Amino acid sequence: MKATYLSSFRERHKSELETKEADKRLLELSSLFELSQLLNSSLDLRSILDNVLLIPMGRMLISRGLALIKEDKRFKVLNFKGLPRDWAGKTLHIANAPTEPLLLSTLTSNEAWIHLFKEAKIELLLPILSKNQIKGLIGFGSKLTHQPYSSDEIDFLFSICNIAGQAIENALIIAELKKVNRSLDEKIQELKTLFEIGKELNQIFEEELILKQLSFSLMGQMLVNQFFVVQKKENGWQVVFRKGSHFPEDCCQAVLNDCDRLARIDHPLLVNESEDFRHLLDFNIHLVVPMEIKNAIGGFIFLGARMDQKPYEPLQLEFVSTLANIAMISLENSRLIQETIEKERMEEELSIARDIQNRLLPRSFPEISGLDIHGLNIPSKQVGGDYFDILPLSDGQIILTIADVSGKGMPASLLMSNLQAGLHTLYAERYSLAQITQKLNQLIYKNTSIEHFITFFILKLNPQTGAFEYVNAGHNPPFLITPDGKLEQLTEGGLLLGVVPEASYEAGAGLLPAGALITMYTDGVTECMNIADEEFGEKRLQEILRYNGAQLSARALNERIVERLNQFARQMPQSDDITLLTVKRKGKVEG
Repeated sequence: MKATYLSSFRERHKSELETKEADKRLLELSSLFELSQLLNSSLDLRSILDNVLLIPMGRMLISRGLALIKEDKRFKVLNFKGLPRDWAGKTLHIANAPTEPLLLSTLTSNEAWIHLFKEAKIELLLPILSKNQIKGLIGFGSKLTHQPYSSDEIDFLFSICNIAGQAIENALIIAELKKVNRSLDEKIQELKTLFEIGKELNQIFEEELILKQLSFSLMGQMLVNQFFVVQKKENGWQVVFRKGSHFPEDCCQAVLNDCDRLARIDHPLLVNESEDFRHLLDFNIHLVVPMEIKNAIGGFIFLGARMDQKPYEPLQLEFVSTLANIAMISLENSRLIQETIEKERMEEELSIARDIQNRLLPRSFPEISGLDIHGLNIPSKQVGGDYFDILPLSDGQIILTIADVSGKGMPASLLMSNLQAGLHTLYAERYSLAQITQKLNQLIYKNTSIEHFITFFILKLNPQTGAFEYVNAGHNPPFLITPDGKLEQLTEGGLLLGVVPEASYEAGAGLLPAGALITMYTDGVTECMNIADEEFGEKRLQEILRYNGAQLSARALNERIVERLNQFARQMPQSDDITLLTVKRKGKVEG
């Protein structure tokens, strides 16, 4: 009877224990199920980690805990409870992270991360796994009851970590997507901003205004108000814009000395990360941005610190690099437009100057008994100041003149116009050639600067007798060629016109016999260049005159000279006008 009762009691007790264990297991499963629903209902990583830490800590009365997430080869603390604040964001290098629950008290290794956890009184480390890959670690300190972790409790906590694994992976994916979306949004906003800035810059064609717009963009988008812009010009690197007062006095010159070396770099340069250019920090320069166009560096933007004292971020470096290139394109376009405008202005000026010059030259040659006269002017691509004229006198004599005004374009044409007007006023008066030349010298001196002058030759010829007088004011001496080939240069005169106001001039005289000729020319003839950079020179001109003067008319002789010049130059472009004026005395050659 007693045995039966004892046996029955034992069986009832055993049954009660089994029931309690089953109830405990059921409660754990229920808790895990509820926790799974809770964790998977959230996509916020910090919220998930909060629940993973707080629920076990509350249930088991755990004193402290922390959650680490794997980032590349390191683990970063994202959440912690009961630990000092300096654990926030701490990263640990854990070479062989555990894939099973680990009681740190059982480890004897001196690895830094184990030592750090032990110092923080973390006793239990559990991996967060998803698809057999470790996503993070959960660490718990001791229980407030000071009781060790039982195997059932470790299993329960490991189960929580396993349930959290997928939720954490999902949250990481969502966080990455949000990060990508934010980056895309920032990129889109950056592109919109650059588009608007580019649109504004493309509507500006003045360098100063382009640089001002660049300045506004840097201040508004980069939060920087200390910078200067260097651009490569024809004569080297130049500072073209400067903003801010934090740069030392000698900063710009020192930076200009570095530009050739900096031109090898095709990306924004953070000065504190460069061994070669770290000295720029001494000038309060923190960032150097190259301005690129057509695969070449055309300038730089040197920036000081940001106004909010924050470092320059990668996205900002991309932005300012693109902005710098857009600004460089606008500056280059501005230069090209200005060049085009200047070219059009010069072409218009040359057209006007050419028209002035053409109007000043004789349109026909007077028919004078006993004389054969011909002149020609072949303009170069640039408008020069060559001039010749033929002026019959009331007494039957004739004045022939040739001149070369220094310079090109409109100034030369206007000065030549002054000369022509002065000569046409004076020649009809009863002035000697020396007086005419002296008065023209004073006129030119008053109407021009010291760097402008005129070479001038004037000759008065009596067609009946062949007697002539002349004045040479610094001009290429004309050649007198007799029928027997003798050559004489007409050199008497004085200084160039327009140099010394009170210059005096002496007249020369001579006789032009029948069949003889005088050829006047400008330096475009003798200074005609060939492809070997050789001048035509006086000797070649003299040979043509000697061997052809007696046989050819004035026109044919001038044309023969031009033909020989073309053969010599071989289509080499010339920088000066070619002007010839030849007078030949007709009549029977004696002897």
